[in-house]
Amino acid sequence: MNQKNAENGIFINGKKQVIELLKTMDAQDKARLLKNLRVRNPSLAKELTESCISFESIWDLNDESLRTVVSQIQPAILGLALSIVHVKNQRRALSLISRDMALKAFDIMQKDLTANRNECVRAQQKILELAMSLHRNRIIQFY
Repeated sequence: MNQKNAENGIFINGKKQVIELLKTMDAQDKARLLKNLRVRNPSLAKELTESCISFESIWDLNDESLRTVVSQIQPAILGLALSIVHVKNQRRALSLISRDMALKAFDIMQKDLTANRNECVRAQQKILELAMSLHRNRIIQFY
């Protein structure tokens, strides 16, 4: 930041701008950028990775990592969370878990959940929290 900007009270938050940029990037480019950053500054790369992860980031995981996440979620919660995502992602998630668990989740997805959208979003948040925990414990890897 130059002296003139500091005098005018203009502050640039580099991390926040990078996080916003990362959120708009596709998974491949994001992974490449964070991998290169990890070599130079691992702590910054970790912080940026955690800051840009959202529920939609779960679909960027490989099948093994996604299986690890969804197999640890109760079928009712999984069904609620999946009820408001794209059919392609629903199929992918359900195909990675046991048939019994998938059928229970699918039964929830088939219900009329339009009045329960908040519960669906909360279920997605719960899955995201689990995924973040697994990421912090190095069980799964985002980007």
